[in-house]
Amino acid sequence: MSDLKEEQIDIKILTKVTLSNVREIKELLTFADIRHVDNLNLKFMVNESACVFLHKSNNGNDLLSDVLNSVINKNSGIIEQYKLIFEQLWYFGIDTTKKIQRLQTDIDLADAMREVDKKGIKQFVEKLINSSKHEVLFYTSTLWGSNNFISKDLFGLLKNVVLKNKIKVKFIIPPLSVLQSNQLKHIILELGTMEQQEESNFLFRPLPRGDDIDLESLILIVDKYHLLIVNPHLNDKHPSNDVIHKDDYSYFYTTQLDSINKYKLLFDVQWGRAELAERLYIQDIMQRNLIDTIAHELRTPTQAILGYSEMATIDIDNNEEGGQYYKHYFDSIIRNANRLNSIVMNILNVAKIDNTTFNLNKEVCNIYDIVSEAVNDYRYVIKTDDNFKNKNIQFEVSESSEKSVRADVDRIRIYEVLTNLFNNSVEFIQSIGTITAQIIVVGRHYLGEINQIKSHDYKSLEKHDDNHENDKFILVQIKDDGKGIDKYVLSKLFNKFVSTVDNHIGLGLYVSKYIIESHGGLIWAQNNTDGQGSTVSFILPLV
Repeated sequence: MSDLKEEQIDIKILTKVTLSNVREIKELLTFADIRHVDNLNLKFMVNESACVFLHKSNNGNDLLSDVLNSVINKNSGIIEQYKLIFEQLWYFGIDTTKKIQRLQTDIDLADAMREVDKKGIKQFVEKLINSSKHEVLFYTSTLWGSNNFISKDLFGLLKNVVLKNKIKVKFIIPPLSVLQSNQLKHIILELGTMEQQEESNFLFRPLPRGDDIDLESLILIVDKYHLLIVNPHLNDKHPSNDVIHKDDYSYFYTTQLDSINKYKLLFDVQWGRAELAERLYIQDIMQRNLIDTIAHELRTPTQAILGYSEMATIDIDNNEEGGQYYKHYFDSIIRNANRLNSIVMNILNVAKIDNTTFNLNKEVCNIYDIVSEAVNDYRYVIKTDDNFKNKNIQFEVSESSEKSVRADVDRIRIYEVLTNLFNNSVEFIQSIGTITAQIIVVGRHYLGEINQIKSHDYKSLEKHDDNHENDKFILVQIKDDGKGIDKYVLSKLFNKFVSTVDNHIGLGLYVSKYIIESHGGLIWAQNNTDGQGSTVSFILPLV
């Protein structure tokens, strides 16, 4: 038949591939196409001119048997009929290479089972790694896999294989924040140091925290030829990690290319997700550090300007004859430095919010006193700040306000919120207007009537008195009669970098929302029903 192949004649063979004839099949594959068919009772050969029927002698078992008798038929009808039969059988036949691989897998699996039963799963893992010539992929998304399999001994073995065969090793591990083993953390730090070297053979990626693809399995892929999956059984009988008992896990091992490729794809996808999460994390850290650095860099000269300007004004006041000429300029410096300081503080607050280091120093305070203080301070700002010289704005606290209500708050932070809200209202008033602060006590039922508060927001507010169905809250409203808030801006008014005025950074209301919610309250805005101006309201739990 090899002569026929040399003459460029296609040779197709249908036969049953077994462990006993694998060697002969491999030899035939060098010059013929072969497919496996189970329970093949027909024995024949057919070409364009003849059909040869083969039947077994006493010792013949299959097509490869040397003891066969033959009958030749040259009838054209018979030839076409058996050519059709052959093509149908060929269509349903199994690729011989895949069949041999499955047979080899059966052998490998049987050997693996004996190996695991004899020495244990850890030793089998080490054996697979030790056989690597190109690449080792190690996936464990849970503490069970990392604590039981990742050890100094394993890395010692990997380092030896890396040095010997120059292989690449990739690890996907649980998020660093959930790792419990100090030994494992030490190894991860060591890997990180190695990874910083150029062309490192060790690479690892921690999964993103809160990853939604939570595979309990440990997955090991070696050279894209060996696939081992170990599934843990939740068993409290054997807490030690030194020895993994047989009833602690089940496993799957294969050398089938299709299965390996599927899990290799899964590994690559998870690796890509982990890399993307790491880049985003680094970018986020850089952004936070940049904001923090800029804020501190701005704050330092701002404090210096304020300090020296205030000392200069004191000297000027003490020298009335020669100093009053310059006092106006120093007052302007102080006002603008205070404004710059306010911007810096908002940037710092955002950095703290993003870094989850924003803290409150709470104490029981009279809310009316805080609001009155903020109103009086802003009255002075309006009168003395040149930026508002073309505006005539009245600040007042409503006579109907509750004067004795108390809440557990950070006094400085609530003052900061009020200042931000006043800044917002002042910008809405073109020339003449009034800004009114009002403080009232409301029940939970009142909140359900406010369209700007979603039902799940107010219903989730913590009750401070379980004996009453309608517990009480302090409602603070800042109302102006300006131009109102644009409908497009209103829905996202408290988002970061959203401003109602051009050339404003848009952080004050974002910080205010965080402060109020950190106190267990809510904040919202709405345009007034009479068509003039807007009202920003916030609630705090009443003590």
